[in-house]
Amino acid sequence: MINGRLLGRLDFILLWLTLTLAILGVLGVYSASSGDPDSSLYLRQAIRICLGLLVCLVLLSIDYRFLVDHAFFLYGVSLSILAGVLLFGSEINGSKSWISIGGMNLQPSELTKIVMILVATRFLTDLNERHLTNRQLATLGLISALPIALIILQRDLGTALMFFPIVGGIIWVAGIRPKTVLVCLLLLLLLSPLVWFGLKDYQKQRVLVTFNPELDPQGIGYQARQSQIAIGSGGIFGRGIGNGLQAQLGFVPESHTDFIFALLAEETGLTGATAILALYLLLLLRLIDIAQKARDRAGMLILVVIVCMIFSHVLINVGMALGIMPAIGIPLPLLSYGGSSLITVFAAIGLGLNVGLRRFVYS
Repeated sequence: MINGRLLGRLDFILLWLTLTLAILGVLGVYSASSGDPDSSLYLRQAIRICLGLLVCLVLLSIDYRFLVDHAFFLYGVSLSILAGVLLFGSEINGSKSWISIGGMNLQPSELTKIVMILVATRFLTDLNERHLTNRQLATLGLISALPIALIILQRDLGTALMFFPIVGGIIWVAGIRPKTVLVCLLLLLLLSPLVWFGLKDYQKQRVLVTFNPELDPQGIGYQARQSQIAIGSGGIFGRGIGNGLQAQLGFVPESHTDFIFALLAEETGLTGATAILALYLLLLLRLIDIAQKARDRAGMLILVVIVCMIFSHVLINVGMALGIMPAIGIPLPLLSYGGSSLITVFAAIGLGLNVGLRRFVYS
């Protein structure tokens, strides 16, 4: 638990940045649903922020070293839940990756990202070598492959892909020989044709449309095209909250989830879009600062991987909105509508605050 003295050392700037982005997300969801008088999406999102904040505080109250020590138990529980979702989960938008709890649909694969951070940290904490050995790398690969495989079986390729930046961040900070990197890159290059032929036709089209937007402007490329139009029409200062034509008239599909950046960019303009990206940059810099000051290797590992997770989500989602990356259903952290992603980011911030707080503890 946290006493009053330690609570005074909490990184309130990081917490403020997190809540500011989350509140901007509620504003975006409200704007996206303002044309529907019966919509309560923004109220649901506000409730989820409260739930996410509660999860953040719970994780903050438990010493992160205790969580790391019990990471493999949490890993086993997480794998069991992912397997259970395959059998008893609900299917939404073609993915059987959801469970219903108390009237709320939750996606366990999102929360598994936090467990993956903890279990990888546990595995690497006691390693003293400068670089990972091939055996250690293979073991880490196996640990990562099991949840990824279960998520792919749930037909949720987007979420499965987002585990790779997490694993990449873990391997990078743990240390990998340049020769091993070259071998891995060569293997990926050789396997890429198999991956390509393993994709479904619509998934291939999404990749091709990214390089040639005119290939299918009214089909697969429609979302990205309309998103670009929305961002461009915002100008310098935007059309005003609730006045974005592209989003309000429904030209940008999923404007409250995957393409909320396009909605906010149209309504707040280049000024607002730049401010949002600046908030993310400040949040990431704050997490990096905590990583540099962490009292032990475990804390540093946790923070670096959290930075990789959030940065990759922002990069890919904004890239989707700009039409320079395939639309693979990746939410924008804290801004996109949805409970599982929001709670996962709050949990990650809770771990970050946890590490920062306990750098002052010497017992």
